[in-house]
Amino acid sequence: MSKWAEIRNDYFEENNLFIDAWLTDDDNEEGMVIAKIDVDTREIEYLDEDAKTDNYAQEIINESLIELCK
Repeated sequence: MSKWAEIRNDYFEENNLFIDAWLTDDDNEEGMVIAKIDVDTREIEYLDEDAKTDNYAQEIINESLIELCK
């Protein structure tokens, strides 16, 4: 079970892909960046330690890396 209700990978800025997450399905909740991926190096910077071991977060991060390699 993931700590996050929703995770998205649809925001780019300055050569980084941001992994954003929300704890609930509440539309008024402000999301948080849990990781960012350098588009050139594919290096992942974790901004939330839980993202390193959370299955849902890792699924989205791995999908993002695959998409970046295409």
